[in-house]
Amino acid sequence: MKKYSLYTLVLGIFALLIVGSVFSVYFSVIQHRNKLIETAIDEKANLASIINAIISSDVWFYRKTLYMGIEEVFIDKMARSRDVRYIRIVKIDGSIQQSSIEEERWGTLEDPAIAKAITTKKTIIRDEVFEGEKIKTVIYPGYQDSTIWIAFSLKSIEEIIRTMFLHDIVATLGILAFVLLVMFLILHAVVNPLKKITLTCEEIRKGNLDVKIDVKSKTEIGELVNTFNRMLEDLKRSKTALEESKAVLEVKVKARTKELRELAEVLEEKVKERTKELQERVNELEKFHRLTVGREIKMVELKEKIKGLEVKLKEQERKTEK
Repeated sequence: MKKYSLYTLVLGIFALLIVGSVFSVYFSVIQHRNKLIETAIDEKANLASIINAIISSDVWFYRKTLYMGIEEVFIDKMARSRDVRYIRIVKIDGSIQQSSIEEERWGTLEDPAIAKAITTKKTIIRDEVFEGEKIKTVIYPGYQDSTIWIAFSLKSIEEIIRTMFLHDIVATLGILAFVLLVMFLILHAVVNPLKKITLTCEEIRKGNLDVKIDVKSKTEIGELVNTFNRMLEDLKRSKTALEESKAVLEVKVKARTKELRELAEVLEEKVKERTKELQERVNELEKFHRLTVGREIKMVELKEKIKGLEVKLKEQERKTEK
């Protein structure tokens, strides 16, 4: 079975956290960038609305008759607003009524967005390139079939987003580094005692109980180590007691074996003596049997002789009578 170190697992988790955090920060910054752009668009649309309200008022018409060129000065000053690149007022026929770009004043502009904004009465937002810079252009439908163009740069927003992204990344990495440090300190406090416990268990597996885990900790790990050391002491005492019991038992077994051996020898001697006695008795019985059989044979012979003598005696008596 393949083994994995806790350090490896923690590093893997930390790597996933880094990737996840970077993506999270990236998407968060992108969302914030979109919100800033939307805010900037709303701001420039409001600016166009203000300009439209000013130049369409009766007071403004009265001032234009008194002060020649006031509209041009007004547009130039409004074009100096933050991030604004130019402001222009364009009629529906494409003629440029006012512009902060001096070169295009009183010129013409052919763009379908002009008629679209005026006919739909909706503000058009589009991306453009102005003097090599990417910008956003707000085309606002104004008074008397005119449109108010406000083009603004996203440079300040991009700088804010860049600064925010770097700040968030540094803060996130700092927090993750702190978390990693804490995790490694915790792992160091956990893994090292576990390694010592593992090595001690390996020694115990080999039969060596003269070992001890030297870990000083006031946490649950320290309590585990103390319990483990006490268990080792109990095992060692149990092993010693078992060895002593084994030694005593071996002595008792040897003594009992000796007693049994001596008893067996005594019994064997008794059996031999008893066997010898029995053999002698058997021999006597056989001798007695032989004697008894011989006597019976002689008695039979004597009886036959007596019968023969009686026969002869009777024959003699018959002869005598005659």
